[in-house]
Amino acid sequence: ISSGHTMPHHEAPLSKEHADSFEKLCSITLHNGVVVNKYRSRLTGMHVILAKVEGPIVSGYFALATEASDDDGLPHTLEHLVFLGSEEYPYKGILDLLANRCLASGTNAWTDTDHTAYTIETAGSEGFLNHLPIYLDHLLYPTLTDSAFMTEVYHVTGEGEDAGVVYSEMQSRENSGADRSFLALQRAFYPEPECGYRYETGGILKNLRNTTTNERIKAYHREFYRPENLHLIITGQVDSASLFDVLVKFEDKIISKGPLPPYTRPWQRPVAPLTESVRKDVVYPSNTHDTGRVLVAWRGPSASTAYRELLTLTVLMEYLTYSSVSALPATFVEIDDPLASDVTHYVSENQASNCYLKFSGVPLEHMEKVEPALHATLASLYAGTGVERIDLSELHEYLENLILTEHSELETSPRDTLAYAIIGDALYGSSCSDLEHRVDKVSWYRELLTRPLSFWLGLLKQYLLDMPSVVILARPSAAEALRLDQEEELRVESRKQELGVAGLKALEDELLEAELFNEV
Repeated sequence: ISSGHTMPHHEAPLSKEHADSFEKLCSITLHNGVVVNKYRSRLTGMHVILAKVEGPIVSGYFALATEASDDDGLPHTLEHLVFLGSEEYPYKGILDLLANRCLASGTNAWTDTDHTAYTIETAGSEGFLNHLPIYLDHLLYPTLTDSAFMTEVYHVTGEGEDAGVVYSEMQSRENSGADRSFLALQRAFYPEPECGYRYETGGILKNLRNTTTNERIKAYHREFYRPENLHLIITGQVDSASLFDVLVKFEDKIISKGPLPPYTRPWQRPVAPLTESVRKDVVYPSNTHDTGRVLVAWRGPSASTAYRELLTLTVLMEYLTYSSVSALPATFVEIDDPLASDVTHYVSENQASNCYLKFSGVPLEHMEKVEPALHATLASLYAGTGVERIDLSELHEYLENLILTEHSELETSPRDTLAYAIIGDALYGSSCSDLEHRVDKVSWYRELLTRPLSFWLGLLKQYLLDMPSVVILARPSAAEALRLDQEEELRVESRKQELGVAGLKALEDELLEAELFNEV
């Protein structure tokens, strides 16, 4: 597939040895001349996506689709434990140490609702290729020791306090207004217990204390960290022959482990439609009582089957919110008695996408007014009867700006821009055209410039007026803050009494032993 007007870059075909192991699935040439090639291993199912971005930096984004079935935080805890040693390199911190020797700026990772991604960036191709098999060993064959779980995920200190890197991270987030309101939104938006989108992939504190175990993490690794689910996204000037030399050699190890159980691609289970509107009231701990937040969400097009329609709805929501003179900020913020201090839009690119508006800084006396005012504003925009209207010339100007922005991002930060698009394809794409649609948004933006006003009004009606909605009203509460503090104090004090001095000393010794083991 070739997109744009630049002549395709011609790369030497794979050698017979490499072609026996890897097949080329797609080749896409972008408007700026960057070539994106996608390969799949014939032997293990591993995917390799190579984007020939100019410049001395080589970046790797190693992505796996990860699906939760509860709030134990297995995707997030596993992400942390991967860095604490592998089968061939069973040492804490060795991954970063060796990365630095390869002229890399270290390694990093993130866990999202539907995937986990690991990154590395090196100066030049040689260091990247030297480090790649070490990173792959950590991803596919981590040690996952009980001592690493204790220090990195969760333990009780000698003072009876809850601790652990993951636990402390989630402790700082779980009860924030942002996290409580978003989790409430996800729960209401995806009500079915078997739907992975509804769970906190970072882990709920109660679960981390009681039900998250190292054995469960190991089982989760076996299910999701397998070559068929691994997408190696590499951006930069890497010689394909040298890359596949490294990968063919590493695949020998994968094959030597023997056959794996049958593979089921994550995120294929159908998501039930949202059949009726839902409203939820949420409180979050805070000593400020002046403002809250309101979230209003609708089910959007599927990222699996209607990506370009989802992209179009994203454009419409951006147009309605992108500046102070846009319809929604002008109606809710830029007025004498504001209903909010800010209006932003978000689109979660899911199999059943979540498209929502967030109203921040909502005065508590106006909380009940936001959703009715929003519906009235959207209805007025559709009918063309209010002060604010969808202006086709303004919308075209905004699309032109999006085209310029996309070109600029492909010039200034092509690695991240392409990698994030390719990760979306890894999760939900099923063809070369799906990949092309994600890495080449400009072509679709240009197509949208030809659409009449009736097209945009129809989109607004279909998704924002006629669809059921989920509304979350999140209010701050000093009483909730006090309740949580008292609950925590009581729980820790009760534990201290139960364990006694001897029990606490045993926990302290156990932690010290784990820390010493991790440092060996």
